[in-house]
Amino acid sequence: MKTALLVVMATAGWSVAMADEGPGKVVAQIPGVCLKWISSATPEFRRRQLDLDRYSITVVEQRQSATIVLTSLDSAPDARGNTGSNPAYEVEVSKKDLKVLRSNYVR
Repeated sequence: MKTALLVVMATAGWSVAMADEGPGKVVAQIPGVCLKWISSATPEFRRRQLDLDRYSITVVEQRQSATIVLTSLDSAPDARGNTGSNPAYEVEVSKKDLKVLRSNYVR
């Protein structure tokens, strides 16, 4: 009984806190299938110690794989190669079994 009361009180407090913040801002919308591809690529990003806060993430779907590309937030739009202050990096993931097929820095 005490646990249930604590959960109700915590939930009520969270609702009040959310109301104080006002409406949220939509930052991104992606198809749910992209999340599992990004999750499969994330260990490669961690292995390279890339700070995801400094990147824009692009997901490119091919027939049998998906490529997750990190580009620096200050990269020139529509430019070829790496134009930002942080190194661009990409990971290709198999759609069939979610295994990393390749990963590399982008020049």
